[in-house]
Amino acid sequence: MTLANEREEIINEIKEKTGNAPDVSYKDFPIDNQVITLVYANTVSSASDINDFILRRMDEEKNHLKIKDLFSYVKNYVPNNSLKEITTMEDALYYLFNGFTLIIFDNKKKIIAFENKAKLNSDIQRSQNEQSLKGPSDSFTENYETNTGLLRKRIKSENLWFKQYVLGSKSKTKVALFYINGVCSKQLINDMDEKIKNIDIKYVGNANYILDAISNPNRSIFPTNLTTERPDFACQMLLQGRVVLMVENSNQVIILPCMFIDFFKNPDDYYEKGLNVFATRIVRIIAMMLAILTPAIYISLMSYNLETIPSGLLINFSIQRDGVPFPTVFEIIAMSFMFQILREGDMRFPGKGGSSISIVGGLVLGQAAVEAGIVSPITIIIVGISSVASLAFSSIELVNSIRWWQLILIILASFFGFVGVMFGCIILIALLASYKSCGKPFLFPFEPFNKIGQKDAILLNKNSKFHPQNIFSKKEDNDEKKS
Repeated sequence: MTLANEREEIINEIKEKTGNAPDVSYKDFPIDNQVITLVYANTVSSASDINDFILRRMDEEKNHLKIKDLFSYVKNYVPNNSLKEITTMEDALYYLFNGFTLIIFDNKKKIIAFENKAKLNSDIQRSQNEQSLKGPSDSFTENYETNTGLLRKRIKSENLWFKQYVLGSKSKTKVALFYINGVCSKQLINDMDEKIKNIDIKYVGNANYILDAISNPNRSIFPTNLTTERPDFACQMLLQGRVVLMVENSNQVIILPCMFIDFFKNPDDYYEKGLNVFATRIVRIIAMMLAILTPAIYISLMSYNLETIPSGLLINFSIQRDGVPFPTVFEIIAMSFMFQILREGDMRFPGKGGSSISIVGGLVLGQAAVEAGIVSPITIIIVGISSVASLAFSSIELVNSIRWWQLILIILASFFGFVGVMFGCIILIALLASYKSCGKPFLFPFEPFNKIGQKDAILLNKNSKFHPQNIFSKKEDNDEKKS
């Protein structure tokens, strides 16, 4: 919708479309027998910036100005680092509620907008979910421009490109797709560009809203995307041929495509020696296996495969379970459920008291359950091993996936014993092999095997650490050049 000619008509239209919002101010300012109107939203604009850089400048010169083209004067002589010329009412409303001051003229079908955003975002802080031991500790914030700067200050290259979108018919949220030109696959960029442009939603609260809109209909239990609040890790992934999806008002970015092995990596891996990183990643892989398999294997051994347990250990287990009225599977499920409740309480409890509550709660509940004869001590040990092993991962989506597969294997073990556990593992591996992230195999670089990708899989190659390479096959680039 184009703008009207008359200033009063434009003002009345803004009032009508905003419901005469009480936080929108209208200030008439006479200059040389002409009148301009400043329109700004008090809640998202900085009053001091408006006073210092717009009103004061024009007030000092209004008495001795004799100009015919007031529009050109305001455009060229009022200082501001971000100026927009607006020709439609939709753009005028967007910039109004984005912290801009609109200047409306008589007999002009244009509006000048100066940026005077109020500071409504938190400052750059230390990363909370991904703690830094040796690397930089800064993290993304809710400010879109600040987040872009955190990437720019690390990759000072003209090849750091990004496409910008405005999504959400009501929220009008900025979304950016970052990539390294010449490193990232053009096919990947085009596919992501098409998916983002086809998003049709009313509100974009954070990065997860975009994920829900571009995800495949066949959702998997395991996450096929990677989120991070560490700018250094995002830059490392960009240099490996990934794309980074940044959303305004979100303190995390999305990294695509995502591989299963990425969940065993940590940003600090790139600041350690390769041999130490190899040992750490092996520990994380074993931790996942313990978290998923330990309860199911215990149930299968105690319920169906007693002959595989050494006689001395079997006698010990029998003594511990003497007097326990419930079957093994009920003990495991009940105690696992209680430990998960404690973990949720730890995460959601405000302040620093959550850890103390979860530790004390775990000790009290476990000891009380054993003394009451409800569960055996070995059950507490098994559930404790599984719960502690899951703490090796910071990704909430991955932890939730571990919970689901832990329950699935427990059920299979309770019905079919060790055969059920093996059958469940085969299904899990088959599903992982069938997943794709942005068209890339989820188990890459192991299936299909890729030599370049192996340099940053389990064993971190020293040269790859200091000179990140595109982890994807060079065959893609050759195919693009031929096409």
